[in-house]
Amino acid sequence: MRILIAVLLAICFPVYGYSADKAAANPEGKKIYDGWCAQCHGYKGDAESFTKDVSLPKPRDFAFGTYKFRTTPSGDPPTDEDITRIIRKGNPGTSMPPWTRFTDAEVKAVVDHVKSFSPDTFASPGKSIKIDSPPKASKEIIEKGKEQFKIAKCVDCHGNAGRGNGDKGWQDDFKTDWGYGITPADYTHGWELRNGASLEDIYITISAGLSGTPMTSYMDSLADDKRWALAHFIKSLQLNRKLGLALKVKKVDNLPSKPNSEVWEGADYLDLPMGGQLMFDTRNFTPVNTNVRVRGLYTSKELAILLQWTDKRPNDGSSGKPADSVRIQFPVKKHEGSELPYFYMGTSKAPVNLWQWKASDKDKVFASIAKGHDKVESQEKAGATVMASYDDGLYSVVFKKELKSAKDDPVFEIGKFIPFSVTTYDGQNDEEKNRGAVSAWYYLMMEPPTPMNVYVFPPLVSFGVLIVGIGLHKKLRKNKKG
Repeated sequence: MRILIAVLLAICFPVYGYSADKAAANPEGKKIYDGWCAQCHGYKGDAESFTKDVSLPKPRDFAFGTYKFRTTPSGDPPTDEDITRIIRKGNPGTSMPPWTRFTDAEVKAVVDHVKSFSPDTFASPGKSIKIDSPPKASKEIIEKGKEQFKIAKCVDCHGNAGRGNGDKGWQDDFKTDWGYGITPADYTHGWELRNGASLEDIYITISAGLSGTPMTSYMDSLADDKRWALAHFIKSLQLNRKLGLALKVKKVDNLPSKPNSEVWEGADYLDLPMGGQLMFDTRNFTPVNTNVRVRGLYTSKELAILLQWTDKRPNDGSSGKPADSVRIQFPVKKHEGSELPYFYMGTSKAPVNLWQWKASDKDKVFASIAKGHDKVESQEKAGATVMASYDDGLYSVVFKKELKSAKDDPVFEIGKFIPFSVTTYDGQNDEEKNRGAVSAWYYLMMEPPTPMNVYVFPPLVSFGVLIVGIGLHKKLRKNKKG
């Protein structure tokens, strides 16, 4: 009887589109998947792999048949183009890299194989949401989007400034369909928006939602014009990331008195990509903090360095979690040539000077000299001061130091490239000691003040040329008359 019912159902409701047989007929996809993808996603597509406990977020479970990143309406499967895009571009801020080494035919074969893990999901093909011409950005539409951001309760998850620090994101039931804890996206880091950071990408995410997560679809609850306005507002929150090797530090008459002072907005900045510390136990393969923005200003007596990074849930150590912290390091010896100390806490032959701030002691600098990750000597006098603030998901920490150096202090010379690197610790992620997010070596340079003759000499030269020109003109006219 059960067989008869199954046959009748198959006759009445035939399956169109994708079939598992399609993948079976193309072993190339399985071969590539097993060689390059199964280490994270599992050979059965169920994410049962040795990386499941160290990846953040967890690898996608293809057998579950739920896909976060789609251009299709909620409840519909992704298109082949959607899956191809993820393979090609990867997932920024995760362990999923962009796979550009494969040909289009190879990627298509992998897509077929991935779909074979959940054939019922792809029984009917998905269709992308149609996008009409988007409205142009304007102050009015961004303000309208800001209003919708509150009305639609986006602030509950993403916070007022869109940094992902909303209260709802820390409730016990804020999880994926797989039971994993998840944190809301930081809209200010456009380079980490995994479904795309363009205006159209954001509109699609708002409309389609992210299946398997608390991010719901707003296609039915918000009119089209409101979704576009919301997309414009979210787009306006994105920072312009500035990567490079060196930071220019300008001279000012007075240093800002607060870490969140508007004066800092006029200072040059450099964004430092952060990575997990993999060299020594305890290793951190995927840190929470992925970017630190650095600014600097100096006077004739002092240098100030501002470090800013997003933290979705601050910790001062009172909850049992480690306190949030940041550390900046400089070579102890004056930097000459191209050789630098080992970027993670130096060595015995090339030690580094460390300044560390902890959220548990907001007004104190923990100073030390490191000759390796396991050879750290505390200093009684830091030689530096610190001030810090936490504002709507953003830490701002300023280290200040007199330019005059004492023994074992970093040497800050105007007009010279000064190496530095940064380490951050997110207490919510149990980061402390050797478990944290680290940067490579970068440089800061205090720009020499412009000499007065730069301003005086060019006008004098121009005036002199003018006088000579007038005299020459008169002389030529006189000779012509003669």
